[in-house]
Amino acid sequence: MVFIFLAEATLLYREFYIRRKFRKLAIAKYKLVEPIHRKLAENTEITEVELLQIAEDPSLRCGLFRMLDAYDKNEIFPPNYLTVEKGAEGYLVNWLEFPTELGSAPDEIEVIAKITMEAGLDYYAFKYRSQWPPWAKQLGWMIGVSGPYHRKSNPYDVPTRVFSRFNPFGSISPKMEVEWVHKNINPKKTGGAFS
Repeated sequence: MVFIFLAEATLLYREFYIRRKFRKLAIAKYKLVEPIHRKLAENTEITEVELLQIAEDPSLRCGLFRMLDAYDKNEIFPPNYLTVEKGAEGYLVNWLEFPTELGSAPDEIEVIAKITMEAGLDYYAFKYRSQWPPWAKQLGWMIGVSGPYHRKSNPYDVPTRVFSRFNPFGSISPKMEVEWVHKNINPKKTGGAFS
């Protein structure tokens, strides 16, 4: 009986902790993009520099695109970041930030491969590293995957398979990691956000 109570208390605390941490992250991100949102709402000019500062940060990039889309202003999104690869990077960083995953955006991230699977489905494999949490710092560069995308995908289409097993970079090939993600993450959804 005590074990059941402790297990339930632990689950409730964990759920509370995750919600609180996620809410804190959402508020912090919104504060960074709030000036852009205010200008969009007031229909005032937004400079290229303002947009570029947000788009350069992969943890804010997808949100910026969605915000501009909501105001029918996608044409002002910085063109250097209007690619499927940059969208895939942003979605992976957002996934990594979640409290049950890495818990923060990586300090560095780089694309290492574009892998094409059956039916022309493209995945992007990235290597990333983080100084926090300590276990991530010890692992060094790790590998993560974002996809699938079709040849005609828009840059910020939402992928159905974004995942990292926190495997150290070099311990598995990008192709093998993509194959694992393709087979094991949302396995019934073969077409990504497009089926």
